[in-house]
Amino acid sequence: MTPKLVCHRGASLVAPENTFAAAEAALEGGADLIELDVRESADGVLYVLHDRMLDRTTDGAGPIDLMTSAEIDALDAGRWFAPEFEGQRVPRLDAYLDALRGRAGAYVEIKWCDPDRAAAIIRDSGMMDRCFTFSFEAEMRAGMRRAAPEMRHMVTLTIARNVSVARSVHGASIVELVPGELRPGVVAAARAAGMEVMAFYEGRSPAVFRSFVEAGLDYINHDHLEVARAVLAEAGRAESPEA
Repeated sequence: MTPKLVCHRGASLVAPENTFAAAEAALEGGADLIELDVRESADGVLYVLHDRMLDRTTDGAGPIDLMTSAEIDALDAGRWFAPEFEGQRVPRLDAYLDALRGRAGAYVEIKWCDPDRAAAIIRDSGMMDRCFTFSFEAEMRAGMRRAAPEMRHMVTLTIARNVSVARSVHGASIVELVPGELRPGVVAAARAAGMEVMAFYEGRSPAVFRSFVEAGLDYINHDHLEVARAVLAEAGRAESPEA
């Protein structure tokens, strides 16, 4: 099994995170899915943005939930990263999913928003079967399960504690683990429960990426696309030595 590559906030090492530019760079680099974060404006528009505060990744300031969509749409979300990205905007969720449709899947992390709005946007995008959701906030996880019971939902092993709880209590079809949690018993339990397994790894060690491939994981959520692609290519050559 070859794991699908999930680009964390897009190709955020070569373009400003959670922007159209980061998504395009990830797609050009061979990503299978884009991880993105969702927050809501004061007037109920959903945006792709990690932080509640706008200060770090835009030329704005203050909480996104206290600003209107007109104010957010006017912000620059690229110049902080590099001059050539000036003019990048904070993407609206619907437009971002439209840009991914037919090209990649999406891992939608709900930071804080109306779950019904998020579910409706994902449905309207035609991406329901190519998305899965997660939130570190218990209220958001429960809200998304209620608003989109037909959708795939993920939970971390850290939150669930074990695969059985991930499935029965959190209603998850995907469990995410970090390298220190990668054990044969965990993967076997997930398989027995009919769940997929995703690793989250922010480092760039080829050996760690190889361990994910060897464990037969379904997804790798990561920041270093070039390292991940090289390891997958190496694994492919090992499986087909005559190619």
